[in-house]
Amino acid sequence: MVKFLRDELDWPLGSDEIDELVFEYEPDELGIDPEIAVKIKEIKQLRPLAANQPWGIFYIGFEPKRLPVVVLRRILQKLVIKKRQSAERAHRNAWNLHDLLFISSYGEEDQRAITLAHFSEDDESKLPTLRVIGWDSQDTPLHIDRCISELAALRFDEELTPGQWRENWSRAFTLEHREVINTSKVLAKKLANLATRIRKRVNVVLAVESEKGPMRQLYKAFQQTLIHDLSEDDFADMYAQTITYGLFSTKKSKPAGFVAENLIDMIPRTNPFLRELLSTFLTVGGRKGKIDFDELGIDDVVQTLRNTDMDAVLRDFGDSKPEEDPVIHFYEDFLKEYDAKKKVKRGVFYTPKPVVSFIVRSVHEILQKKFGLEYGLADTTTWGEVAKRNKDIEIPDGVNEHEPFVQILDPAVGTGTFLVEVIDVINKTMMQR
Repeated sequence: MVKFLRDELDWPLGSDEIDELVFEYEPDELGIDPEIAVKIKEIKQLRPLAANQPWGIFYIGFEPKRLPVVVLRRILQKLVIKKRQSAERAHRNAWNLHDLLFISSYGEEDQRAITLAHFSEDDESKLPTLRVIGWDSQDTPLHIDRCISELAALRFDEELTPGQWRENWSRAFTLEHREVINTSKVLAKKLANLATRIRKRVNVVLAVESEKGPMRQLYKAFQQTLIHDLSEDDFADMYAQTITYGLFSTKKSKPAGFVAENLIDMIPRTNPFLRELLSTFLTVGGRKGKIDFDELGIDDVVQTLRNTDMDAVLRDFGDSKPEEDPVIHFYEDFLKEYDAKKKVKRGVFYTPKPVVSFIVRSVHEILQKKFGLEYGLADTTTWGEVAKRNKDIEIPDGVNEHEPFVQILDPAVGTGTFLVEVIDVINKTMMQR
């Protein structure tokens, strides 16, 4: 790690001897409770990299197999300047919340993992939000490359002011640590970010694959049979949205047992189109027919949905949009976060159910009162009959007089909300009569 920080990120670390680069602490020196301390193997603070350095950089070795977030938060509490303290009066081992970087290692001896963690204050909850960059020996080269590209924002430059350094730092840490998602807004934003990553990775794959590559062959198949002028980025967009939103709908249908190995089996058989399409996309996204979820970032979607309290998300969605199917109407929120311009271009704006009901029933009443059609939307009176009753109405050119006067057309059908309401009105009218 020291070699990487020095050689790749230009950190001024003049020695390979760890003892010369760090201050060592015992947990009790930082006021850490004994029950927490037993999970900590060692705590080291990197010596300042520059004069008057405002930030503190700590290495913490943990015993547990996974990053113990609770322990990390306890350590954070002991190191952060209390709100009522001034910087001058603060303890010598105290920093601002956003001026702390934790480099942590954990796991079994032969399967250790490394995570760089940074806390920032959440604007809404005012609580510390943990964001991480992490990897272990099991990760693919593509995942490692992504981590390295994110860490590039931590490059040391002695000419940077503390403010500029903080800005770079915050840009590096974008992924929250396996947080439990329980609101529709947070889930929409998270899935949108992950879909964007998948889209970028598909574009990368298309750029390096030969004409016989599986992803490029799938792209050509869609271009030939579905959309002839389909661009590579449009295909990558289609792939990313189908994967992300398809997995969301799957999680909603069967929240329990959501694992990578049986995703296709979890898709309801009542949706054969999604089963076939997602099966094809997931298979092509792997190597030699075997799904490699991490290669395109699909595993991140799976892990996010596994760490989502779907019941809480659906309750939250229902509070803001009652009586609307989350799988259908959540897409507007998702697309707004994923690509706001595309949302507008495609006209993805859902009319609230009460408004739909008002419009449809208004048309129903107008047909009854203004045109004398007793059954309104359910009426089967022909053009010829209506023209005889009303001299102001002429049969349009190309229309057969025996065709029904009332016909339903929704040119922007979307989720079919209007058609469902029309069918409901027709059904109730006929049942009443």
